[in-house]
Amino acid sequence: MVESNGDSLGEVVEVELSRGTTGLGFNIRGGVDSPYLHEDSGIFVVKIREDGAAYKDGRLKEGDKVLEINGFSLTNVTHVDAVNKFLQAGENVNLKVIPGAARKIMERADDQTVLPMSSSSSSGLGLLLGVVVLASIGVGTFLVVKHMRASKS
Repeated sequence: MVESNGDSLGEVVEVELSRGTTGLGFNIRGGVDSPYLHEDSGIFVVKIREDGAAYKDGRLKEGDKVLEINGFSLTNVTHVDAVNKFLQAGENVNLKVIPGAARKIMERADDQTVLPMSSSSSSGLGLLLGVVVLASIGVGTFLVVKHMRASKS
């Protein structure tokens, strides 16, 4: 897994937000311990809440990659470390972001089946595959037993 830098994904933009009474108003995903995208372990904006500073400001969007918060690099950090930096950021928060980076990363991926990772979808896919395999084994066993009984008659 490689962390993409700003040069290859587009222009780095600075966004200043004031936390206010409703907070910054966005959710993040990613980090070296739980990447949002297979190709990039960076921190990405995944939801903008209508009651927060990010929505009111209008520049930050879902899919933006956050490179820095108040001068602290979010490159090669865990998700918890990134969340803690946001929680400790104070009233005025300066972000460096790459707008639309998630979409650009997915477009560049060689594998067209690349999707944002989530623990629920990953485990759900494994569970679905297991069910399909078990069902196939069950149908195969049923057909063999049925054929054996038919042969004895």
